[in-house]
Amino acid sequence: MFKACKRLKNCEKVIYIIMRLLQERIRELYGKVSEKLDAGKTATYLYQQGALIKKEFEEIQHLSTNLPTKAAEQLLNIVLSQTEDFLDCFLDSLIKTDQPHVRQWIVLQG
Repeated sequence: MFKACKRLKNCEKVIYIIMRLLQERIRELYGKVSEKLDAGKTATYLYQQGALIKKEFEEIQHLSTNLPTKAAEQLLNIVLSQTEDFLDCFLDSLIKTDQPHVRQWIVLQG
């Protein structure tokens, strides 16, 4: 049992490190991602999944109409301040909302 727990703990550490690296990648590509991210579609998906609260969702939707880059920046700021589970949901949302190119920029190096 102890070995299994130790392996699980190591897996959790690896996942934590990967997620932190992905958050750092988002910071590096902040400008590029905020220009191309469809924050309205992404926020809708995240809200439907229970990842965003109503207030966050409504603010992003309001901004996405006239200030899409500002809406994307607000959403990215939320992503960067949340847990690994939220980041995972965000990355999944990029596939579900037909934005795989944005996900590729974040996930792939170069």
